[in-house]
Amino acid sequence: MQQKILIVDPNRQSLETLREALKRQQYEVITAYTAEEAKTRLLGKVFHLALVDEKIVAKKGQKFMDFLYQTFPGLPALLLHRQAPPLTWQETAEKQGHQLFSRSSGMPRLLQWIGELLRETESLPPDEPPSPFTSSILGESAAMETLRQTLKTVALVSATVLLRGETGTGKEMAARFLHAHSSRRHNRFVAVNCAALTESLLESELFGHEKGAFTGANRQRLGKFEHAGQGTLFLDEIGEISAPLQAKMLRVLDQREFERVGGNKTLKVTCRIIAASNIDFNEAMKNKRFREDLYYRLNVVSIDLPPLRQRKEDIPLLATHFLKQKSAEHKKSVKNIAAQAMHQLTAYPWPGNVRELENTIEQAVIMAQGNCLERLALPETESQETANVPRSFDTGKDLTQMTLKDFIAEILTESEAVYFDRMLQHHRGHISKTAAAAGIDRKTFYRKIDRCGLNPKTYKKTAKK
Repeated sequence: MQQKILIVDPNRQSLETLREALKRQQYEVITAYTAEEAKTRLLGKVFHLALVDEKIVAKKGQKFMDFLYQTFPGLPALLLHRQAPPLTWQETAEKQGHQLFSRSSGMPRLLQWIGELLRETESLPPDEPPSPFTSSILGESAAMETLRQTLKTVALVSATVLLRGETGTGKEMAARFLHAHSSRRHNRFVAVNCAALTESLLESELFGHEKGAFTGANRQRLGKFEHAGQGTLFLDEIGEISAPLQAKMLRVLDQREFERVGGNKTLKVTCRIIAASNIDFNEAMKNKRFREDLYYRLNVVSIDLPPLRQRKEDIPLLATHFLKQKSAEHKKSVKNIAAQAMHQLTAYPWPGNVRELENTIEQAVIMAQGNCLERLALPETESQETANVPRSFDTGKDLTQMTLKDFIAEILTESEAVYFDRMLQHHRGHISKTAAAAGIDRKTFYRKIDRCGLNPKTYKKTAKK
């Protein structure tokens, strides 16, 4: 695999000269002319080295280097300067583990230095690229506010945490939130998907291996427990690991120690462990697929993440966020979601949760012809005949198990959504006029449209088209 280097330099000539020299050395090179552009590049890929020109640091003070250190603590950075840098730069670079290089030493020496630096870090697996949700969780519902407060409370201690929830509810996002609000936030956050690797590969990935431990082990490799250091190790899909690995994991949690594959030296675990799964642990333990003692070690603090269908009031906020993100990512000019499309989003049950919503918005943005998403291709809303009919029977509830009172309440909620959608369209999102026409006060109006997942601002934007 090619090693990837980021160059951040506002001077086009010096940037291109360095880029061509590195490409001749068979490195993959990504460039940026500003600090903001560099941040965008960093969030999308895994890099092995960052080369930052002094002008970037001079423009933004130490902010960009601080960003590198805090968000990518495992990424080596080389500050390229022409004149002697200020003492404060030298002190900060030393503290953050970054290095300084004088351009006057010449290109051959710089390439040699880069090669040595990359060889030193070659045995370390690169950091995971952080999600855009690194330190924030979107949602204004009561369920999300409760979740945020719980995570902030738990972040203050170093206890092992088990995150539980359906696929796509944002378990890794919650783990990153815990890390970002903890005392370990200046250290690495390392994520491992336990279901994505075979037993032998996962064992080597977690615990590392010694040279010669197995065929193809040509050098020593540090595992994720070592790489995480004093930071946080996130073990996703922990419920899928094999019985032998469960035994090794139990020892790690019990005694905070392990050996590399093929090694005899006992190593200490210093990172915090956050695990996540969507399995039914009670069923798994009953069927002997998961060890009870390991479950109780993992379940010191258990946090359940709510599915999206239980916090539908957050859908407009999430959809708008993904719209902006995907429009920028795909260089599209889609800026609005029409009322009909938003009603589709809030009426759909989202079995794939936030991940499915994100994918749906991305697909719609890619296929959009104008600057507004008018209609979405959702399974429950494909039929034109039922596009404007309340969808009481698509909520996942068995009609035969509903009382007449519950059924009427269900129909009423859906009918109100259609009614207020049309009223807001007619009055172009004007709150006072719509409430007056409906014969209710503003407070009641706000409560009802919030329950229906409607946003008056959307209608104002649509009216301006």
